[in-house]
Amino acid sequence: MTPERKRALITISATLIIGILIGALSIGLWNKQGGGGRPSGGQKQHGKEAFVKKIFSVIKADTATARQLRPLINETMAQIDSLQKHTDEEMGKVIHSFEVKVQPLISEKQMQQLKDFHQRGREKERR
Repeated sequence: MTPERKRALITISATLIIGILIGALSIGLWNKQGGGGRPSGGQKQHGKEAFVKKIFSVIKADTATARQLRPLINETMAQIDSLQKHTDEEMGKVIHSFEVKVQPLISEKQMQQLKDFHQRGREKERR
């Protein structure tokens, strides 16, 4: 094997290994920052805890204050979740009313596309 060929093989091998390492590290970093996958119930709960911690850091709460604030924050988050659920239900009714009103004006294919569009929006909200 000639020296040029050895150098070329070493360069190609090194480039391949470096590329694999960069890919693995970037995927790991992306997942660590929350970019990978769909949010699950556990991740939603983690998001709530992150929100609580963010409030504590903004107001620079000490341990005693944080202990007193946590129940109030949890109660407020529960109220917000309840309002969000109620609002989502009302919005669903309004969207359905809109679909009923436009049905005579658009074709069957257009109506299906509209329903699919609305369904995708509802699925995103549930995540």
